[in-house]
Amino acid sequence: MNRPDLIALDLDGTLLDAESRITERARQAVERCAAEGAHVVICTGRPPRMTHAYAETLGVETSIVYNGASRLHHGDGTLIHHHELSSVTAGEVVERLRTGIDGVQIGLETAAGWFVDRPLFEASRERLAKAGLPPPDGVGAVESFLDGGAIKVFARHPEHGVEALAGAVEGLPVYATWSGPTLLEVMHPAVNKRDALERLSGELGIEREHVAAFGDNHNDLEMLAWAGHGVAVANATPAAIEAADEVAASHDEDGVAAVLERWFP
Repeated sequence: MNRPDLIALDLDGTLLDAESRITERARQAVERCAAEGAHVVICTGRPPRMTHAYAETLGVETSIVYNGASRLHHGDGTLIHHHELSSVTAGEVVERLRTGIDGVQIGLETAAGWFVDRPLFEASRERLAKAGLPPPDGVGAVESFLDGGAIKVFARHPEHGVEALAGAVEGLPVYATWSGPTLLEVMHPAVNKRDALERLSGELGIEREHVAAFGDNHNDLEMLAWAGHGVAVANATPAAIEAADEVAASHDEDGVAAVLERWFP
């Protein structure tokens, strides 16, 4: 494609390297895109608290977060919620996970904060501290934090992968996806990155043909297939590669930066 007018960047496994860093080459490439008039947005499954620092590094004003459930304006912190699971449906998800897979660890992202059960807290305490991330807003039976519904229910298991976890909620009116092999993310059925990106492009008056999207995993499939030019990095899953129009070098080889440099040398 010619130079895109809107560029959507997945973070984990795509723009970020294996150590969850943005390289200087990638930062400069994104900066050039913006300087020459392209709209650059982060499009991630991460919540706002885990997106702000990357947006600041890149100079990005807008991020699609929670896999498309919300859009975040970094300048004033405004968060637009489009879709949330009702407390009833979120409760059904939690029940299915608990009864379907013994030993599952569960957490919630809600408008009031994020909450985890005790097993997930203990399993992630060291990782959170090492990354300098804030602790959860509550620890305990996640059902007790469901009064206002949930943006996302997430789950992991020390032995079972995401496919097994997704099987436990099959048949429920939800969107179940993942950005890696261990963490299942369950949201409202209308949520996905593609719809959020399409909504944003419409607001900006940018046609699909002028949108480029970069991704690597299950939660990027719809976005990669919809964009005028979808780019999967070499470390992407086979399904993501199949959905894309182009395969770039891996996230550890600055694959995203190399493609952006071709468009904005």
